[in-house]
Amino acid sequence: LCTLATLSFTSCFPKKANQDDTLVRIGVMSGPTGMGMAKLMADNAGSTDKYAFEIYSAPTTATADLIAGDLDMLCLPTNTAANLKNKNDSLLSVIAINTLGSLYLLTRSDVAVNSIADLDGRTVVTSVASSTTVPIINHILTQNGVNAEIEVEADHQALVARLVKNEVEVAILPEPMVTTALTQNDNYRITFNLTEEWDKISDESLAMGCIVVRNDFLAAHKSVVDSFLDEYKQSIAYVSNPDNLDSAAQMIVDGGILPKLPVAKKALSNLSGSIVYIDGAEMKAMLESFFSVLLVSMPASIGGKMPAPDFYYEK
Repeated sequence: LCTLATLSFTSCFPKKANQDDTLVRIGVMSGPTGMGMAKLMADNAGSTDKYAFEIYSAPTTATADLIAGDLDMLCLPTNTAANLKNKNDSLLSVIAINTLGSLYLLTRSDVAVNSIADLDGRTVVTSVASSTTVPIINHILTQNGVNAEIEVEADHQALVARLVKNEVEVAILPEPMVTTALTQNDNYRITFNLTEEWDKISDESLAMGCIVVRNDFLAAHKSVVDSFLDEYKQSIAYVSNPDNLDSAAQMIVDGGILPKLPVAKKALSNLSGSIVYIDGAEMKAMLESFFSVLLVSMPASIGGKMPAPDFYYEK
């Protein structure tokens, strides 16, 4: 499949290069999970000799391409990666975490919520029943001894529409939907970052985005994968550096990862500390911590069991 291609980089996947000049076909999700790739994409713009990038708006289409062998690597939610591993044990390995959290709690200006404790007895509206947002907020509430009702909208856009109409007192959204909502209604404020609240109750950070590689590609081209990881780490370091906000935001827009520069700049600013590069043993510890929570509260989100140890790649 060839979906939502960004023409400035490649209009469709080229044929695989030969063994001595291996082309790496990389799927990049629009939104935070893909933002750290922007510098690497910019550095390789106009060339398909080394990397070919494809932008996706939904994990379902992207994972279908990975399974079909039309991608070698893919940025995607960590629970989706675990689910794929548990459905097809030999398909892939996770090679790095690229996103911590990205979920924010918004409150209307007339609502007195300044801490998790203030949510007691209130209704919190989130979106997408199949996402991990519900188990994340439920875990945070439970660990803080707080009782709140969770209401779930069908999708992010539906929740944003309600925020624009002032219909919701307390909501949870990911970036860049937070920025989208706030630019349309300034009657809301970001009360807190759920990643920070998670860190208060857990030994490991909230690892929500990652990049995976097909195991057949890894077996044939380990040195290429290791070289890519070095470049990817540098790309993330550039994008996540506040000193590079303007140029990084422009790269994100040029790459088709987010559609508008003001949204990219604001989202990138809000995501300070969330766009990261973590691999090896630290990656494994973070992911196993997160998966253990999901296994209890939403087992289907990771495929019903913890991924096998060989899921975690270490250079």
